[in-house]
Amino acid sequence: MKHWSWSVVPLALLALSGCQSKREGKGVAQVDGQAITTQVLDAELADAPPGVDRLAYRKAILPQLVDRTLLVQAAQKMGIDKTPEFAAQRERQEQKLLVEMLAQKLAATVPVPNVQAVDAYIAAHPYEFAQRQKFYVDQIRFAQPASTEALLALGQFKTLDALADALTRNATPFTRDHVLVDSAFLPAAIAAQVAKQPSGDPILLPYQGTYTANAIVQRMAAPVTGEPARALAGEILRRKAIADALGQTLKEQRKKARIAYEPGFKPDGKAADSKTVRDAADHVPAR
Repeated sequence: MKHWSWSVVPLALLALSGCQSKREGKGVAQVDGQAITTQVLDAELADAPPGVDRLAYRKAILPQLVDRTLLVQAAQKMGIDKTPEFAAQRERQEQKLLVEMLAQKLAATVPVPNVQAVDAYIAAHPYEFAQRQKFYVDQIRFAQPASTEALLALGQFKTLDALADALTRNATPFTRDHVLVDSAFLPAAIAAQVAKQPSGDPILLPYQGTYTANAIVQRMAAPVTGEPARALAGEILRRKAIADALGQTLKEQRKKARIAYEPGFKPDGKAADSKTVRDAADHVPAR
């Protein structure tokens, strides 16, 4: 069963090796003379499950760090760390890490949302809280039609089977699957539309440059109320504030920077939102 949402998932960081700065911290293990320090070990705690015994977790993952160090040494002996491909990937991961650490630093300057702001957010987003629902959906995904008329024509079908037959006749590629939709991750207008949709009737929705036709198979109420709702709303507002602070930093950097593109690479139009900002803000640990 797939989970269908517009949430942003945090980026996984690869371990960086080669050309490293001097490691600090007390050594906890040696691998052919290369130290694994407490600082390196503590960095792994970012992946620890919530509420875990940190001391026990550090001890449990140390053998994995030894294994990783051994494999890194094998890669270095093969010269992989000297290849252009490795250099490009390392630069990419270092840039992501620096942006994420910048977001964490800015997070320390973001004030805690007050009660009024939290309650106002909850009231304005009912399908994330009191009216939250989850839906099992029979879904067809297909490429965005070439025209509005073509899209409207596909919206006339009363069942997914009829729509699938039409797409097949038109030689339009599509996939069909059952997915789980959570109203909390839908834009407010779409969440309201889905909540009112009769079960079994297809509803067409845009999704990441494609279109989906969705027929609700089962509805499940999943309300979030009381203190859990306030905690969740407060964290959402906090992350929005972090994204705003990071976006302001980006705006200031753009003003000071000279950006030039080679012919054929200049973006069309002006981006309204930055995925880099969203991803970095979402990667900041919860309070």
